Amino acid sequence: MLTNRVKHALQNDRPVFGVGLSSPVDVAVLRLLATAGVDWLFIDMEHGAIEISELRPIVTVADVLGLCSVARIPSLEYHWVARSLDTGTLAIMVPRVETREQAEQAVQWSKFPPMGSRGMGSPAYLSYAKVESIAQGIEISNRESMVVLQVESVKAVENLEGIATVPGVDVLFIGPMDMSISVGTPGEVGSEPNLAQFRKVIDVARRHQLATGIVCRPNEVKFYYEMGIRMFSITSPFNAMRSGIEATATEYKQQLQNILS
Repeated sequence: MLTNRVKHALQNDRPVFGVGLSSPVDVAVLRLLATAGVDWLFIDMEHGAIEISELRPIVTVADVLGLCSVARIPSLEYHWVARSLDTGTLAIMVPRVETREQAEQAVQWSKFPPMGSRGMGSPAYLSYAKVESIAQGIEISNRESMVVLQVESVKAVENLEGIATVPGVDVLFIGPMDMSISVGTPGEVGSEPNLAQFRKVIDVARRHQLATGIVCRPNEVKFYYEMGIRMFSITSPFNAMRSGIEATATEYKQQLQNILS
């Protein structure tokens, strides 16, 4: 995919719908997600069970289906950034960013010269898309790749002005659970101290023309959208399957309740 539709949607203040992947999925599942209207995949290599060797087939199929792959790397290290991007993923999500220096490093490793210091070494860096030259490929990659930084602590919010002003940063992605732990209300994502941090993140992002993202439940989308968030990761294929089966089982029991009682 030579155009990052999610990046351009966010630049135009449009919401994007994401689904989380914490383990490898079959091609058929990716096809179902694409036809269901999903915009992007939150591919979790930090807390999930996806290895770098399993990332490329997910990214390649997703690209063909028009899905934007966002790979959350385990930590900010060059080999995680470079190898993930070399699979063809259109975006890197970096967890636990708390300083401007970390933000600068994330961008440097995500972009080819002259914007950064990423090395060239994979035929899949644009998911095998055809380009006229290496120079053109570098220009496209630097333009369309997306750097998503996770804001998950009070320290990160305190340093957010410096983080948000790093050229090349695209999205500040709130980690709601870790933030709740950081503010002293573990698990209480909707607590006022936690929401106060969210508002600070959104305010800084707006002032610096960045998008804001979050993981949330479907019934929270309107609330967060009105706060100013546009990048949503809402469910996973496994959670959706469980919810669907549970709803079907409930209906099954209700249909037969009067007959069998």
